[in-house]
Amino acid sequence: MKFTFTPFLSLFTILIIAGCSKKDSFPPKASTYGLTTTFAGSGYPASVDSTGLAAAFNEPAAIVIDAAGNLYVADSGNNEIRKITPSGTVITIAGSVNKGSTNGIGIAASFANPLGIAIDVSGNLYVADSGNNLIRKMTSAGVVTTLAGSGAVGALNGPGATATFNNPCGVTVDLAGNVYVADAGNNLIRIITPTGMVSTLAGNAFAGATNGSGATASFNNPQGLTIDATGNLYVADGGNHLIREINPSGAVTTFAGSGNTGYTNGTLLTASFNEPDAVAFDAGGNMYIADEGANMIRKVTSNGTISTIAGNGAIGFVNGTGNTITFNEPAGVVADNSGNLYVCDYGNSVIRKIVVKQ
Repeated sequence: MKFTFTPFLSLFTILIIAGCSKKDSFPPKASTYGLTTTFAGSGYPASVDSTGLAAAFNEPAAIVIDAAGNLYVADSGNNEIRKITPSGTVITIAGSVNKGSTNGIGIAASFANPLGIAIDVSGNLYVADSGNNLIRKMTSAGVVTTLAGSGAVGALNGPGATATFNNPCGVTVDLAGNVYVADAGNNLIRIITPTGMVSTLAGNAFAGATNGSGATASFNNPQGLTIDATGNLYVADGGNHLIREINPSGAVTTFAGSGNTGYTNGTLLTASFNEPDAVAFDAGGNMYIADEGANMIRKVTSNGTISTIAGNGAIGFVNGTGNTITFNEPAGVVADNSGNLYVCDYGNSVIRKIVVKQ
């Protein structure tokens, strides 16, 4: 989705076929999860506010949920932020189909290819406005402002208005209000304080997979971010096919993945991924990964076991259970209070729901 220099489908198809190890089985074993359905979206790229399948999205890229169960979607192809109520009603709350970087209220504001979204404890939304190289903030009253970024391409730290980014793709926020950014074009993880000061948390701007602290660590096209209850940050390190962890002291380690391209299940460092794009936790501490290049949703349990809960590796748009399901570049994932999952099915322009078996 976010490797703009390479045609998506051809690259993903090649990697899925060529990159999997001999231990990979096709299709993967069926999951213990229930039915996958289309929660919202017609499957035809457009911007339509309505309910359920009557609504329309255009390449939805990231998704978060609030305490009341409302979903918020960075609808990248429409340059909009959309809200989905628990009953499935879709509303455009900010932006329009016209690209721009205008601040304002609701649909008077504009974005350019928003790829990441996060929500804080007060209900403020943070958007990785990729096409503008900006991080935007939207209050619960709908007021959109620029939190950080001048709009120029670069990796300059400092006060928000003078800092620069390069294709920011992922964003998350901690309980103290610090905003973390996966600055994909710079191969950096950046941090923005509540006062708007930007600094580099980890990475050295060179593509790599080195563990360490601060500038001794390296990433390769980092995408989605999430943070756990103890303040550990997790990065979908797409170009390295890894999930990286940054602890509160700033040390970067490899949390999951062998680094080989594939969809092998198993233990943390023996499993393989294919351009993972998003990570999220449920209330029980299980991690879910939108494994975009593999067209799968993967699960990491608290004991370190990795499995495939939906998808069979093929590109498609089939609902069902376990390995009968197909996706087209799943790019975002979030869990509700019951553990049910919502997935931004980017290539199909829909939001899918995976119901946990009771």
